[in-house]
Amino acid sequence: MSVLDHPRAQRPRIGRNRPTITVIAVVAALLIAAIIAWVIVLVPDATDGGTGVGDPYFPRMGGGGYDAEKYAIDVSWDDTHALLSGTTTMTARATKDLSAVHVDLALKVDRVSQGTTVTEYTQDGQDVRVKLAEPVRAGQEFALTLSYAGNPGLVSGDGGFYDTNGEIVVADEPSSAPLWFPSNDHPSDPALMDVTLRVPTGKQAVSVGRLDSHTTEGGRDVWHWVSSQPMATYLNFFAIGDFRIEQGVVDGRPYVYAVSNQLPNADELMTTLHDTAGIVKELENLYGPYPFTEIGGVAAGADFDFGGLEIQTRPLYQADALQADSRQLMVHELAHMWFGNNVTLRGWKDIFMNEAFATHAQWMVGEQAGDGPANDYLNGYYDQLPDDIWQLKISDPGPDDLFDEAVYVRGAMTMQALRNVMGDDAFLAMCREWAQRPGSRSLAEFRVFAQQHASTDLSGFFTAWVDTPAKPERTPQNGFIA
Repeated sequence: MSVLDHPRAQRPRIGRNRPTITVIAVVAALLIAAIIAWVIVLVPDATDGGTGVGDPYFPRMGGGGYDAEKYAIDVSWDDTHALLSGTTTMTARATKDLSAVHVDLALKVDRVSQGTTVTEYTQDGQDVRVKLAEPVRAGQEFALTLSYAGNPGLVSGDGGFYDTNGEIVVADEPSSAPLWFPSNDHPSDPALMDVTLRVPTGKQAVSVGRLDSHTTEGGRDVWHWVSSQPMATYLNFFAIGDFRIEQGVVDGRPYVYAVSNQLPNADELMTTLHDTAGIVKELENLYGPYPFTEIGGVAAGADFDFGGLEIQTRPLYQADALQADSRQLMVHELAHMWFGNNVTLRGWKDIFMNEAFATHAQWMVGEQAGDGPANDYLNGYYDQLPDDIWQLKISDPGPDDLFDEAVYVRGAMTMQALRNVMGDDAFLAMCREWAQRPGSRSLAEFRVFAQQHASTDLSGFFTAWVDTPAKPERTPQNGFIA
C-alpha cells in the first residue's frame, strides 16, 4: 500500500498556506515509518522450524517450533498389495513464528494441505518439510493434513513392521510412528491420538485407548480407537489380523484384551492378560492412581525383538516371553504407564527414567507380595554382575546402548539404593509425586526433584551410580545398608 492509497493520507491542497516541501517530506516519512511498523506487527518474522527437536542421539527426529496437540489418523490396509494408505491431520500449536514445519514420515507423501489450502512440501527420507500456506505466530494453533501411501515393510529399516502369516503389527521403540502416520516423532511431545483402521472384512484391528466404534463401510471393517490422554508417538501402535478380543469393565475401568488366534496357547494367554487389573492395583498401592482411563494388553503372533512394549493403555507382549514369566513382564510394562507414559522422556538420553523405575517396580511389587526384600536384589546383583555392566555411563548410555542390560539392572539398583538413603516414606512420597504429574521430564530434573525430598546431599550418590562408568563403593552414602 502506498502512502497516497492509505485512507489517512490526503493530497495537500494548493494554496497560500500550504505546508512547505520540508514539512511534507517529514510528514510523509513519519507516515511511512508508521505503516512499516504496522506491517511488522501484523506480519510475523516467520522461520523454518527446522528438522529435529534437538535430541543429540537422534538429531533428525521430530521437528522444531511447535507442539503437537492431536493426531487424527485414518489408514487403510490392503493385504493383496501390502499397501498402507492414509490421511492424518496433525493439530499443533506454534512455539515460535513459523513459515515451515517438519514432520516424520517414511511413506511417500501425495498431498499436504493447511486447512483447505494445498501447500508445498519436500520429502527427504523420513523428513517432510511443509511450507505453510499461511505463516503462524507463536502461540497460534494450526492444522496440517497429509495424504500418503506405501509398504511399511519396505521402509522399516531396523524394525517396527511385522508380518506374521498376514498378521500385521507396527510397533517399536524408540520409533515406529513414521511407518504409518506423520508426526513430531519424539517422546518430548505427547499428543492425543484418534485412530481409524480400515481393514479387510472379517479382520480385527487393534490400537490404543477406547474402542469408539466398529462398523462396516465399502466392504471393509472400520475400527475407531480414541485416546483420552496424550501419548508419545512411539506409544501408539496397530495390529491387524485374526484376533480374539475381549472387552469389559473391571474396577470401573474399561479393558480390551486381544490375543492372536495364530498362537496355539491363545486361551491360556487370554487368561493371563486378565491378571492386568490385579497388577494395576498392586502398582497403585505404590505409585498412586493409575494415570489412564483404560487398561488392557495384546499378545500377537509376531516374534518381536522385545519381550514387551509399553503401548499406552494396552502393552504389547511377545507370546513366548509372556508365557515364560508373565508376572514379571506384566509388572514391568504396566509400571511404564506411570514411568515412561504418564511421565515421558525429555530426550532419549534420559532412558534411565523409564527403565530404572519399571525394573525397580518389579522388585517393589514382589516385596509387597511377600517374595522377599527388594534390597536383596541390590546386594545380589552387586555381588554377581559381570564387570562390563559397570562400564556403561547410564546417565548417557549413547544411542546404541539405550536398552543395554546395565540401563535396566544398574538403573533399578540405583533406585533401591536411593530408597535406602532417603528412607521408605520419603522415597515413596517422591515416586508418587513424580509419577502423578504428567509431562516430559529429564534425568537432570529428577535429580533435582529427589534432592528436594531428601534430607542428605545426593550429589555424590548420583555421581557414583549414574555418572561414573565404574562399580560404586559399598558405602552407606551409596545406599548400602546392613
